[in-house]
Amino acid sequence: MRKVFLWLLCFGVLVGGSFALGRAWSEKKGAFGAEVDNGFLPAPFPLERHSFVIFICGYNNGAFVEKTLRSVFSQAYDAYRVIYVDDASTDGSFEAANDAIYLSGQMLRVTAVQNEARLGQLANLVRAVEACRDDEIVVVLNGEDWLAHEWVLSTLNQYYADPDLWMTYGQYCEFPSYKKGSARRYLRGEWERLREAPLAAGHLKTFYAGLFRQVSMEHLTQHGAFFPAAFDLAVMLPMLEMGKEHFQFVPDVLYVANRHAPVDPEMQARCEKIIRSFKPYASLERFSIAEAE
Repeated sequence: MRKVFLWLLCFGVLVGGSFALGRAWSEKKGAFGAEVDNGFLPAPFPLERHSFVIFICGYNNGAFVEKTLRSVFSQAYDAYRVIYVDDASTDGSFEAANDAIYLSGQMLRVTAVQNEARLGQLANLVRAVEACRDDEIVVVLNGEDWLAHEWVLSTLNQYYADPDLWMTYGQYCEFPSYKKGSARRYLRGEWERLREAPLAAGHLKTFYAGLFRQVSMEHLTQHGAFFPAAFDLAVMLPMLEMGKEHFQFVPDVLYVANRHAPVDPEMQARCEKIIRSFKPYASLERFSIAEAE
C-alpha cells in the first residue's frame, strides 16, 4: 500500500511540475514569442499581373544550371524576365546555361552575362537592380537552386495584389534531403532587436527594386568592396527594417535550396558581424508603386 501511495505521490509531483513549467514557458513565450504577422493574404483572383525579374547568379553550377533554368521557364505565369549572371565560372556553366536557354526558346526574355572576374553575389545583385524599373519585383534565385513548382510566380502575384506589400520571404526545402527549411515568422521579442536576432527571412526572397534602392551602398560594402559573404543578411535586414509593416512571410514551400553549395563559415561570420553593427534603418512611412513608376 505504501508503494502505491509513494508512486501516486511521485506521479502527482511530476505532473504538477510539468504543468507549472509549461505554464511558465507559455507565459514567457506570450511575452517574448508572439509571432509577427502583417496579415497579407494571397488574393484568389488578382486583377493585376505584376512584372517579375528573376535574378540568378551562379558560379561553377554546371551540374544544376539546366534544372535551375527549367524551373523558371516552366512557370505558369509569363509576366517575367530573367537576368542570368555567370560569375566567372571555370566549368563551362555559362555555355551550359546558353544551351539550356536556346533549347527552351526563351532567348528573348533572358539577359545572360558572363563576368571576366568574380564579383560575388551581392555585387551582381546591385548591378542587376540597376537594370530594373522601380516597380519590378526582384526574385532572388541562387544559381545552384531551383523553384519548387510551376505556380511560384502565380502565388507571388496573388500576394503582391495588395499594394501595401513591398517584400516577401518564404519557406523552402533542402536538397537532397528535401527537409523543410528554417524560414519562419519572426517572434515579437526578436523583432524588437532585429540586428541581434537570428535571420528568419529565408528563401524565397522577393522585393520591389525601388525598395532595394533605398539601401545605402555604405551598408553593402567594406573598404569599397561588396561583402563576399552573408548575402542574405546584407540584403534582407535593411529592407525588413524599412518595411516593418509591409512584408510577409509566405509559408508555402516555393524554393529548393541545394546544400551541395560550399560555404566559408569564417568569412560568413566576419561579414555578418560587420553588417549587424550598422545603425538600424528607420521604417519608411510609405513606399508607393505610383511614385516608383
